[in-house]
Amino acid sequence: MKGKKSFIVTVAFMLGFGLLMPFSTYASLENTEGDAQVEQLIKGLIVENWGNELIVLGEDGERYHVGLHTFTDEQLQSMNLLIGATIEINGEVLESVSDFYTFQVYVKWLPIGVTENDLLELERLYNQAQALNKQELWEESSNVWGQIDKITQPYYLINWEPEAFEEYIRYFEYPFTSDDRVLLEKLYTEWISLVKSGKDEESNIKMEQFDKVVNSYYVEPTFEEYIAGSDLVISEVDFPIIKQLYEEAIRTNNDEDFEQAMKKWEAFDLAMRPYYLIAYPMPTFEEQISYYDYEINEEDYVRLEEIYAQIIEQEENAYYESLDDLWMEYYSILDTYFTVDVSIPFRADQIVINGESFKA
Repeated sequence: MKGKKSFIVTVAFMLGFGLLMPFSTYASLENTEGDAQVEQLIKGLIVENWGNELIVLGEDGERYHVGLHTFTDEQLQSMNLLIGATIEINGEVLESVSDFYTFQVYVKWLPIGVTENDLLELERLYNQAQALNKQELWEESSNVWGQIDKITQPYYLINWEPEAFEEYIRYFEYPFTSDDRVLLEKLYTEWISLVKSGKDEESNIKMEQFDKVVNSYYVEPTFEEYIAGSDLVISEVDFPIIKQLYEEAIRTNNDEDFEQAMKKWEAFDLAMRPYYLIAYPMPTFEEQISYYDYEINEEDYVRLEEIYAQIIEQEENAYYESLDDLWMEYYSILDTYFTVDVSIPFRADQIVINGESFKA
C-alpha cells in the first residue's frame, strides 16, 4: 500500500536570528577522483526545490538533501532548477544537514563592514556553536550565540534603514485621531533612536507603548461577523447559546482574566466543533494516507484505516475524550516509516543540468 507526500523533518539551526531549515532526503552514487577527498556523483530527478537546497531522487531510488549554499544567487537563477528535471551533482556526503552552513556560508549573511579581527573572533565562536549544536548542548550553544550577537548587532544597526513613520503606520488600517497619530510618531521615532543606541530594554518599552495605543483601536468582531462568509450553519436553538459563549470569552479577554478566558474559549470551541465538522468534513482515509509517498505494509495499512474510522466516528458523535489516544496510536504506526524516510545530506560542488555545467 502506498501514500503520496514525503514526510519532511525540520531542523532548527541557529544563524544568529533563529533560521529554520528544512531537512529530509536520498539518490544514486558514483565515486570520482578528488585531491583531498573522494568526491561523489549523484544522478537523478529534482523532486523538491527550496531555493538553495534540493531534494533529489536518484536513479537507484534513494533520496538526497542537496545543499547549494556555495553557489551564487546568479548561478542558482541560471541553473533553472525545475521540479522533474534531470540533474547530475558532484559533491560530498555530509554527516549532518547542519554541515551545509559553514562559516563561509554564514559570512554571506553578515552586514557589510565587519572588521578582520571581528571576523576571526566570529569564526571561532561560530565553529564553537556548531560543535555544541551537534552535541545537542542547546543552552551552551545559545550562550555562544549571545556572544556572536554582541559582535554583530552594532554592524546590523549601522546598516539598518528603518521605514519612515508614514510607511510603517500604513500597516494599521485604523482611523487614528490626530493626537494619537502624533503620539505614535513620537513613540516610533524614540524607538528607532533607542534601538540604534543598543538600548534594547528601553526600546522594547517604547514599542509596548506604541502597541498599546494601536491595540486600543481594535474592536473584536461580533459573533455574526465572526461566522460571516464561512460555511457554518448554526441551528436556531444553538445560535444564542454559542453567541453568549463567544461574548463571554471576549469579555474575559478584555478584563485580562486570562485563565477564565481560556476556559470560556474552550467551551466555545467545544460547542462549535460539530458545526466545523459539518462545514469542513475530515478527509477520507484514502485522502489522508495519500499525503505520504512511502510504502506501507498491508497489516499497518489495515490498522491505520481502522483507527482513522474510529477517529471520524468519535468526532461525529462528539466523543472527544479518547481522540488524543487514537491519534497517538495512528502516528505511532506512521513514525516507523518516518524514521526510515531520512535523507542523505549532500553538499554540491558542481551541477550539470540542461547541458550546462556550474562550478561553485
